[in-house]
Amino acid sequence: MFSKNNCHQLLTACFYLLSLVSFSQTVTGTILDDKNEPIPFATIQIGEDYGVISNDEGNFNIIVSGFQTTDSVYISCMGYEKKGLQIQEFQSKEYVLNDLVNELSEVYVTDRKLTVDSILYYVNTNASKNYKLAQTSLKMFGRRTEYVDGKAADFEIEKSSNFKKKQLEAFNKDFDKLEQSLLNNDSKKYTDMVSTLYIKDISNAKLKIEKAVSLVDQNNDQSLEKMTDKGNDIVLKHLDTSKVYTVKSGWFTVSDSVSLNNRNDKVSDSINAVRFVREAAFNMVKEVNPITEEPELDFITETKKYDYELKDLTFLDNEIVYIINFKPRRGSANYVGTIYVSMQTFAVLRADYAFYPGREGQKLNLRLILGIKYIEKNKAGSVAYRKNSDGYYYPYYIKSEIDRYFYINRPIKFIENESNDKVAFNFKIEGTFKERTEILMLDVNELNTANFDAFQEGKTINYEAIQKYDSSVWKDYNVLEPLQEMKDFRVDN
Repeated sequence: MFSKNNCHQLLTACFYLLSLVSFSQTVTGTILDDKNEPIPFATIQIGEDYGVISNDEGNFNIIVSGFQTTDSVYISCMGYEKKGLQIQEFQSKEYVLNDLVNELSEVYVTDRKLTVDSILYYVNTNASKNYKLAQTSLKMFGRRTEYVDGKAADFEIEKSSNFKKKQLEAFNKDFDKLEQSLLNNDSKKYTDMVSTLYIKDISNAKLKIEKAVSLVDQNNDQSLEKMTDKGNDIVLKHLDTSKVYTVKSGWFTVSDSVSLNNRNDKVSDSINAVRFVREAAFNMVKEVNPITEEPELDFITETKKYDYELKDLTFLDNEIVYIINFKPRRGSANYVGTIYVSMQTFAVLRADYAFYPGREGQKLNLRLILGIKYIEKNKAGSVAYRKNSDGYYYPYYIKSEIDRYFYINRPIKFIENESNDKVAFNFKIEGTFKERTEILMLDVNELNTANFDAFQEGKTINYEAIQKYDSSVWKDYNVLEPLQEMKDFRVDN
């Protein structure tokens, strides 16, 4: 029999075990300000190097298993009072951060009353001390959202020397369906991935894919690769695949002889190549690194091209931060926005930017020659940096949003090699590719050159296809909480 004391000890042990179980879970919540507005980019952190950030809707999701109930959780964001609590108090609910109300004169309790030009001078002279790129291993979670906003589409057979009327009608009917799928479809494509980017130097990197998940309605995929595949499928459906054709495209002759029944080179296969994802991730990391030669975000380094204004001061935890607004001074400057600079180290801790009205990015205009036009528009983004144990600052969150206007108007002609029968149709499509990419750094380590050389990068990515967003897929990782639109998305079977 148990004594009263034994029963008390047993109950105490049970309650202790239950407390451990209850905190071996994921906490989901929302960060709000005192006006009940969501706070994006708030940091939810446990310990020195473990944490997540809130998304644009203020929502977050963090795994708390493995921590003691008495461990501390801190919620912080630039310009807000830091909130601290213990794991045992940390629950799935809303958390409110109060504004830090600071007058410039109250914060300037130092003799370092620098002008904005002096601040930016120290930002750039200290850049090599504050930032690092080479010989770095970056483990990251990435999410990309893509869709097409179709404006116009026209695929039509113009003439044929061997198609009967009913065949032409069937051909054009299939093309009509393709047009409508572009113009009327609101489907989106979501891809999530955990990977490690090994950076040897400014020119060499390799990518290790750990887990990749795809949420996309394949029947309604609007990507250019899928649209091209569907166009190819229509051609294969209506042409004699047992014959060899010469294909001519453009306003001048560009010919290739192809056997249709041997064509297996789907354009969409290229999007599963590791090298394309590695290049995209590497470019995003380099783009926000101030020590990169000719960085895309030149408002930190090319100070003669911009006008700056020291707007205010604020705190990030106990660190005083300069708030500096910028806008173009010259026509070669593209961005307007705000940078946040540490008074202590002169490192840029955060930057929010967007194309200045009327500015455009990369463009290709061969509309009159080849019937192709491409323009980058409405680019915007944010980057937040965190100091690592090695003393360098690394981006722990990167967001980039960009619209890419496209116009393609190409005549394409199939000529059967033996009979010289011809099928000519015009391929015209206009719209905007919309892309949103986010990266959350999970871990930063030094990279050994020998390990880099020994690592063999894979060729293709095997995506796990899901029908709707399922947080349990990422139960072993701290990932970005998706926006509501992704949570609501369902694949139509």
